Amino acid sequence: MSFLNTTAAFSHRTPLPPGATLEKALKVFRNHDTLIRLDPEFASYETLPAPTDSSTPPNPATKHYKVTDHMQTLPAGLWDTTVSFHADITDLDNGVEWLIRAPLGLTQRSLWTVTRNEEPKDGEGEWILIEDVEIKCSRLLIGTVKGKSEESWRGVHEKFLEHVLSVEA
Repeated sequence: MSFLNTTAAFSHRTPLPPGATLEKALKVFRNHDTLIRLDPEFASYETLPAPTDSSTPPNPATKHYKVTDHMQTLPAGLWDTTVSFHADITDLDNGVEWLIRAPLGLTQRSLWTVTRNEEPKDGEGEWILIEDVEIKCSRLLIGTVKGKSEESWRGVHEKFLEHVLSVEA
């Protein structure tokens, strides 16, 4: 790894409300269209075929996408940009794993899981959403990328919970 590159790792936890079950959360996780659209900067996406240039066989639980975001890089839309990146989403027993490969050598691995909430507080259900994130990129980008994630995760989790609660039992 070059001295110009760095890694940031962090975790976000959101208790699911009463009525939210693991089964309902898994239905939302399995709907990649919904997951991709949770991104507050989402513009469009397309499904891609599995890569054929890999030395390892493709994982049938992994789906491949090209996602395009419309990002505000300065306040009030003074300078906006469109960025496309590859996103691989792998279905897991209790969630999903995202692997994002973006321009300028940026990779982001996000593990979204739902596990038992061992000590629920008033108003919390028996499950908790955990998002573990690892970002690898240039030192010049890390602050912006991490900042955007830190700025938006609560809204993304809220949208996820809305979808979970709307799933029919």
